[in-house]
Amino acid sequence: MSSRAAEQSIRLRRLEKHFGPRRALAGVDLVVSGPQIVGIVGPDGAGKTTLLRTIAGLLEFTAEDAYVLGVDLAGDVRALKARLGYVPQSFSLHRDLSVMENLRFTARLHRLSEAELERRARELLERTGLAPFADRAAGALSGGMKQKLAIANALLPGPALLILDEPTAGVDVIARTEIWSILQARREDTLILLSTSYLDETAACDRLVYLDAGRVVASGTPAELRAVAALELYRAWGPDPHAIARAARALPYVAEAHATGHYARVEVPLARTPGAPHVLRELAALNDGGVRLVEQRPVDSESMLLALARKSATTTSATGR
Repeated sequence: MSSRAAEQSIRLRRLEKHFGPRRALAGVDLVVSGPQIVGIVGPDGAGKTTLLRTIAGLLEFTAEDAYVLGVDLAGDVRALKARLGYVPQSFSLHRDLSVMENLRFTARLHRLSEAELERRARELLERTGLAPFADRAAGALSGGMKQKLAIANALLPGPALLILDEPTAGVDVIARTEIWSILQARREDTLILLSTSYLDETAACDRLVYLDAGRVVASGTPAELRAVAALELYRAWGPDPHAIARAARALPYVAEAHATGHYARVEVPLARTPGAPHVLRELAALNDGGVRLVEQRPVDSESMLLALARKSATTTSATGR
C-alpha cells in the first residue's frame, strides 16, 4: 500500500479477538479508505465496541493483517495514537478540570503551541456551543454537553481517524443533532468510524458495516445494502395496526409485518412477491383492523437492518457457528 493510500485507511484480514474462551471477533475482514463516515451497526453483543477498541490500538488480537493509517496494529502503535481521536461510550475526561483545562491537557499531550490551542479550541467550542461553559468543570456538564466536549477534545489535535463508540446514546435530540453537525463538517477530511443503534444515523453514513457474532455480514453504502435486502415495503393504515399486521402475516408471500404507530409495516421478499399491484389489492382487502389506506414505500434502514439480521441468522444456522 502506498504511503498516500495508507494515510486514511483501515485494512483488516482474519482479525480475531478472544476474551478467555469467548470469541468476540471471529475473523473480521474489512477495508476502508479515505475521508468518510463509516457506521458500525449490528445487534447487542455483535462485537462493535471490541472492533473499535482494536482498531484504536487498545487491545491485543490475532490477524493475518491489521493496518490502520499505515501502522501495523501488531507492532508499536504510538504513531497511530498520535493521529487518531477516540471517544468511548463512557465519559473519560477529567471531571474536576474545566472544559478549557481538559482541552489544554490534550493539547500538551500532542505538543500543540498555545497559539494553535487557542485557535482550534475557539473554533471547536463555538461549533459545539460550549464556549459559554469554557470555565465549567467537566463533571458539572449535562450528558449531551459531556459528549460534545469529548468529541471536541478528540478533534482538537486534528486526527486523521476519529473513532466514536455510540456517541449519541442517551443524549437529547438537540444534542444529537449538534453532534452530527460536527461530524458532517469533518467528513470531507477525516475518516470517521462510529457505532450507532439509531436508524436515522445509519442513513446518514457514507458506508455501513453490519457486524454480528463477531463477523462482518455485509458492508456497503446504505443504498447498496438496501438493494441487498431484496424487499418490497408496504404500509397499511387503519385504526388497529396490530390486527392489520396479524392478518398480513397470513398472506403466503409476506415475510414480516408489525405495527408501527398508526400503520402496519409489511415486508415482502422480491423472490416471493406476486407483484406490487397484487400486494396492494390484497392488503387493501384485509378485513381485520379496518384498512383505510395502503401504500408502497422505498426500503428504509429498519427493513434493511432486519433483512441483514435474518441473513446473519440463516448463515449462522447453516454453518453451525
